[in-house]
Amino acid sequence: MEGAILDVTTSQPARKWIEPLIIASGFCASVVQPIVLFSSGSNLSDAVWPHAYRALQATLLMRENIGVVFFCTLLMLFASLVTVQSRLKGEVMNKVVRRILLFFLGLFTGFTVLYFMLDVFYLRGAFLLLPTVYGVIIISTLLAINGLPTLPNRESRTSFVAGTLHLFGIFFAAWLVMPGIPAMIGIAPSPPDAPVIGYGAEPGPFDTTMTVHPYSMPDDVAKVILAEESDIEFSVYLTLPELSSELPLNSIPLALLSHGWGYPVYEEYTDWIAHLTARGMAVAFVQYPSHIDPPIPEGLKGIDVEGASNYPHHEYRAKAIAAALDTVETVALGELRHSSVDQALGNVTVDASHLWIGGHSLGGAYAFTQLYEAMERGRGNETLFIDIESGWTRPNQVSLQPNWSKMPEHTMVHIARGVDDMTVDACYSVYHQQVFSDLPNEHVLYIELQSDLYGFPRLVGTHYLPTDSVHDRLADFGVYRRIDAQADWVVARSRGDTITEDWAYNHLIDSETLRNMGKWSDGTDVLPLLVYQDALYTEEKFAYCETFQGYL
Repeated sequence: MEGAILDVTTSQPARKWIEPLIIASGFCASVVQPIVLFSSGSNLSDAVWPHAYRALQATLLMRENIGVVFFCTLLMLFASLVTVQSRLKGEVMNKVVRRILLFFLGLFTGFTVLYFMLDVFYLRGAFLLLPTVYGVIIISTLLAINGLPTLPNRESRTSFVAGTLHLFGIFFAAWLVMPGIPAMIGIAPSPPDAPVIGYGAEPGPFDTTMTVHPYSMPDDVAKVILAEESDIEFSVYLTLPELSSELPLNSIPLALLSHGWGYPVYEEYTDWIAHLTARGMAVAFVQYPSHIDPPIPEGLKGIDVEGASNYPHHEYRAKAIAAALDTVETVALGELRHSSVDQALGNVTVDASHLWIGGHSLGGAYAFTQLYEAMERGRGNETLFIDIESGWTRPNQVSLQPNWSKMPEHTMVHIARGVDDMTVDACYSVYHQQVFSDLPNEHVLYIELQSDLYGFPRLVGTHYLPTDSVHDRLADFGVYRRIDAQADWVVARSRGDTITEDWAYNHLIDSETLRNMGKWSDGTDVLPLLVYQDALYTEEKFAYCETFQGYL
C-alpha cells in the first residue's frame, strides 16, 4: 500500500508538467523553421516565406477538393463527439492517444499563429479554408481531450485556469471556423468563370516550344554571387510559337520578361510566357542573380526615394542582364541564329523593332534596365509596350537611365499592382508612372487590382498574382486578359493589321472594357480595376508617397 501511495504522489507533479510540455513541443514543431531562418539572419517576412508558400499550395489544393475537405471536417467532429460520449460514460482515454492529441493541439495552435503572420506579411484575406480547417482540428482535439466546455471550476487555481483555457479555446476555434462554413457547404457565391474565348482565355492560337540557352556571366558579377544561387546556371529561356510554313508571315515581335527578386524560376512564369508566345511573339525569359554581395563604396549612403535607389547591386545585375541580352541577340536575332529557332519559325525572323518589355517585382523595376539596353541597341523603335507588375525599386544611377527620346511614338505602359500587395509599397509603382510623364496620359496607366472577399474562393490582389502559383480568377481577368491584349497590340502592329491593333488598343486604355472584372455567380459585380493616369498628383491616397522612403 505504501508503494502505491508513493507512486501516486510522485506522479502528480510529473503529470502536472508533462501535458503542457507536450503542447509546447507541438507548438515549437510548427514554428521551428521560421525561428531557425529568423535566427540565421533572415527578416521576419523572409523567415515566414517557406511556410507561406506551403500554406498557399495547401489552400489551392483544398479549393479544388472542397467536398473532401468538408467530409474530413465532419469526420473529425464526429470522432470527437464519440470521444465526448465515452467520457460521459466514465471511460478514460488511453494515455498515449491523449498525449498525441495534445501534441497536435500545440502543433495546430502554432500553425494558427503562423496563419495570422501570413495574413499580415503576405496574403491579407487570401486564406479562408486554412483557418477553418485549423479551427475544426482545434475544436475536435479540445473536445476529445477535455470534453464539452463548462464554466471554469473555482475549487482550485489549476482547475480554474485549465477550464478557462478550454472554454476560450473552443470559442476561439469556433471563431476561426465560422467564416468558412458558407464556402464548405457550397452556398457562397463563386467567382466568374474564366473567359472561354478572347483575352484571358486559354493561350492561343499557336502552340509553343521552349529552349534554354546559358549565358556567360561577367567575371566581376560571378564573384559576388552568394551561395544561395551559386548552383544556378543563369540562362535565357527562349519560348517561340510553332508557326506553319503556310502562314504569310515575314517576322514576329520580341518580348523580354524578368522575374522577381530571388525567384529565377521559369516554371513560375509559364502562364505569363504562354499568353505572350501563343499570340505570336518570341519571348526571352531572362534570369539574373538576386543574391549578390557587391563591394559598397566607402561613404555610400543608401537612398531609395521616388521609386529609385542607388544600391550598387543594380549595376552588377545590369551587367548580367546585358550579357543575357547578348545571348538573345546571338540565339534569336542574328543571321546565324540557333537551330531551334529555325525549327520553330522556319524562314520567319524575330523583329525586335516591335518590342514588349515586362517583369514582376524587382524584375518589373528591371524593365527599365531592359529598356536601357533596348534603346542602346536600337530595338523597340517601331512599337514598344512596357508592362510592370508589382514593380520594386529601379536603378537611379545615371549610367543606367534609358534614352527616353528614343522611345517610339507608339509606346504604351501598364504599371499594375494588387491593392493587398504586402511585399512592395504602392509608391514604387506610382513613381514609375511619373517616369513616363512625357508620353500621353492615356498611354501610361497605373492599374490597381482590388481584392474582393464577397464569395469563395476569395479574390485577393496579392504581390504574387502574375506567378503560376497564384493563378486564379482575379489573375485571369486582371492580369492575363491585359497580357493577351498587350501581345495582340504589338503583334498586330508588326503585321500592319490595323483592325486587330484597334481592337487590342481599346482593351488597353482606360475604359469600362478594361476595368470590368465580371460578376459573381449571384450577379454581383466583381470589384473593378482602379485605373489612374496620374496617380501621384490626382489621388489623395498616394499623397504619402511624396515623403516615402524605401529600404533594402
